[in-house]
Amino acid sequence: MIDVKKLWRKRRNAHLTQTLKYFSLMANSGLIVSLILLIIVGSIYYAKLLKALPQDFPAVLILTVLFSFLLTKSAIRTLLKEGDLVFLLPVESGMKHYFSQSLFSAIASGSFLTLFVFTLTWPIVQVFITDGWKMYVTFAFFLIAAKVFNLYVSWEERRLPYKSHQLNYKIMRFIVNFVYVYLLFNEAFVFLIAMFAIMYVLKNFVFGVFKKIHGYQWEMLLAEEQTLKMKGYRLVNYFTDVPALKQTVHKRPLLNMLGTFSFKKKNMMPALFMKTFTRSGDYLGLYIRLVLIGFIFLYLIPPGWWQLAVVILFFQMLALQLFTLYTQYKWNVIFNIYPIENKLKIAAFIKWLRGLLLMQGILYGVFYGILTGDWLIALLMPVSAFVYSLLRLPSMTKKHITLSS
Repeated sequence: MIDVKKLWRKRRNAHLTQTLKYFSLMANSGLIVSLILLIIVGSIYYAKLLKALPQDFPAVLILTVLFSFLLTKSAIRTLLKEGDLVFLLPVESGMKHYFSQSLFSAIASGSFLTLFVFTLTWPIVQVFITDGWKMYVTFAFFLIAAKVFNLYVSWEERRLPYKSHQLNYKIMRFIVNFVYVYLLFNEAFVFLIAMFAIMYVLKNFVFGVFKKIHGYQWEMLLAEEQTLKMKGYRLVNYFTDVPALKQTVHKRPLLNMLGTFSFKKKNMMPALFMKTFTRSGDYLGLYIRLVLIGFIFLYLIPPGWWQLAVVILFFQMLALQLFTLYTQYKWNVIFNIYPIENKLKIAAFIKWLRGLLLMQGILYGVFYGILTGDWLIALLMPVSAFVYSLLRLPSMTKKHITLSS
């Protein structure tokens, strides 16, 4: 007989051990330093941005939309594995403790995330809504209470056999959350009592009925667990190589021309890297997000020569996160038996990555020139990308590939 209590503790400890292992690898990455520097720069200009916002800034509406999505999105890690469909399904009646622990774990992490996001947005609340530590505690309490409610009812919502039915109830929860958060940030605490009554009815007389009608949807729970695990692996993969990561290949026919195949040795590897970049995993999305975040920093930080340091920081972040594109092939047998020397593969990778950095520098330069009219600094941005790719990129690439081999 399977002891589900010991099974949960065993899987939780294994998950925590793996998480700590990957976190230590992330902490040793140079990307962490880059993120810390960006956080420091962002915190400096956060206060200046608040002062620059107009008095009629729709803070209540923006915060309401933000927290409505945050509260409605309720991910729950069950730590299920594919074999559980065979070995645990027969003991489904005894799985209450196992899934209760999953829910409690999700409540703890979800509450922390809600409090963290609210703490980040608290300066906006102080400027446009209210101030004082008592109001901070009050708002935080109501938001965490709503998060706990959403996690509980979303777990019961997962019992529904059809995704369309789950989506309908998720939309209903979003509407309730929107009204709830809007009343909260308008400090309409009397009306919040009515919202609590509605939430109580939903919890006990709508979602609470599901457990009496439907059992656990094992296939859906397993698919969700696999999705959440892959998302975590993709995040860690930005910092270090993750062999267990399963890459998703997208069609993207319009981008296939960027990686035209050729049987010539000098063209084969760049084509492979470009196809991987445009079609595999989330590399293209990562590149676009970094460019857009760079635009935001260039817009928020006052014009000056220090803008060059900011863009170099983004060059560093892009290079560190795209190194995993090369190392993901070290587990591919076909890639290793290509009749191409390793030094040619590395040279092709550096050349390909240099092109991406130059494109990033050009985009930053054009954006900065249009924004400020200072075309001298704008011209130096792609120049700094080229210099960085010549002086820093080769040594970084060889070091990363050596450490990961």
